[in-house]
Amino acid sequence: MGERSSLRGSQTGADVAALTDVLPGADGSLPLLILDQRPEMTVRRGAIEGLNPSVSALLSMGLTPVPTIPITEPPAPAPGWRLELSALRAARLTAPDGSIIWSGECGQPRPWRALITRTSRCAVLIGAIGLYPTGERAPTRISTLLGQAADAEELVAGLVEACC
Repeated sequence: MGERSSLRGSQTGADVAALTDVLPGADGSLPLLILDQRPEMTVRRGAIEGLNPSVSALLSMGLTPVPTIPITEPPAPAPGWRLELSALRAARLTAPDGSIIWSGECGQPRPWRALITRTSRCAVLIGAIGLYPTGERAPTRISTLLGQAADAEELVAGLVEACC
């Protein structure tokens, strides 16, 4: 995340808070979607020993662990993952098997949507970060919470196909 972050977000349903931002990179900026799961939420039972079942499940579906914050390069591509923006605030993230991982609302400022249109990709971070349920926070606090989640092996990422 850049120093001049403009994170926007809204709670989405009862399980996830979603924030949007821009991830700067050497090859240009990428749209970033951060999905903060409630700590007790799980996607599926995982098989990777010692990990949160939700993180384990996401790793088994092709996302990768985030080792450290700040993220200095885009996450690894996540083949088969797809983010669809269907309305001004509505969005849906699906896994390679077509299952809906998240469906809800998130802030979608025009520059962020334009990056989705231009790049057809989005960097996605998912984990029990600690933003939930408050939504928007100061960028320095968000970076701290993301760092703590990464250190605790509670944060996964992927570069997914995206479309408006």
